[in-house]
Amino acid sequence: MVQESVLPALLGLHKAVLAAERRGLERVHGRLSNAAYLQIVSDPVRYGWLKPLSGLVLAFEETGDDRLPDDELLARARKLLAPPTDETPFGRRYLALLQREPELVLAHSALVSALRASGPPS
Repeated sequence: MVQESVLPALLGLHKAVLAAERRGLERVHGRLSNAAYLQIVSDPVRYGWLKPLSGLVLAFEETGDDRLPDDELLARARKLLAPPTDETPFGRRYLALLQREPELVLAHSALVSALRASGPPS
């Protein structure tokens, strides 16, 4: 089931993206409280580029009748992240973060491996 294989890797990737962004902010602005950081990344103007990734996480966590079929969830994940494209605001920022954040590269690799293990693209 996708929930068991891909979701943990996707959550790890989301956490790694947020941690990378936090490190960048704290280099410029100094230490931020959790509440201050959450308020900053909730700003749709500055961090709207994160919406596709956050939306993907929410789609994977959905339960019941509103949940998309697994093959559709996997297709969305592959389209967004395997490989990412620089044609979207998310892709441009994500690729830039991958260039400077080793932890994010590891999380990305784990997700790509989980996607491959979930079967071939449909």
